[in-house]
Amino acid sequence: EMMPAATSRETILNTLRQGLAAAPLPVPAPPARPASQPVGPDAWALLAEVLAPLDVRPRLAATPAQAAAHLTDIARERAAKTYTRWDAALDALNLPGGFDAALPGLERLEPGCCQGLAHADLGFALAHAAFLESGSLAVIAAPGRHRAATLLPPTSVILVPRKALLPDVSHLPALLARHSDATGQLPACLNLITGPSST
Repeated sequence: EMMPAATSRETILNTLRQGLAAAPLPVPAPPARPASQPVGPDAWALLAEVLAPLDVRPRLAATPAQAAAHLTDIARERAAKTYTRWDAALDALNLPGGFDAALPGLERLEPGCCQGLAHADLGFALAHAAFLESGSLAVIAAPGRHRAATLLPPTSVILVPRKALLPDVSHLPALLARHSDATGQLPACLNLITGPSST
């Protein structure tokens, strides 16, 4: 004779509960995570070392003029004709003549239709964090910081200010808290980028 489904389910669950109570599974405590190392004067060299196997080429700039020269070089090397970028975050870098002046002859594609942005050769954004342990870059989208800039173009150029260097991802919760709104709502989009996309 068949037992009703609810009774069968209860029988199975009770048997499991009794078995687990009689012989609970030992779960060892996870090992303690070592303390984060402070970001020292060798931070850029450490980041370059971690990024090397990922085929990512960091370029250091000691001045805004050097940063602008790197942008011009990257656009030339990639034979870029179009680009999209974040707004205020990159404007705040105060590059000589403004950010767009470093990209003469290139057409800037404004955020809006993703179909149009799919034709951008370069995408420019600013890292909110660069984790030295993994080389991952944290990029948080918001108004004026459209996510397409790092997702659609075949080449992403992420500018990393020194203040964005962090030892490891244990600092991610504090970063998210700083970028939450007044109600504690987390950002709508956080990308952790580690090396070139495989998509």
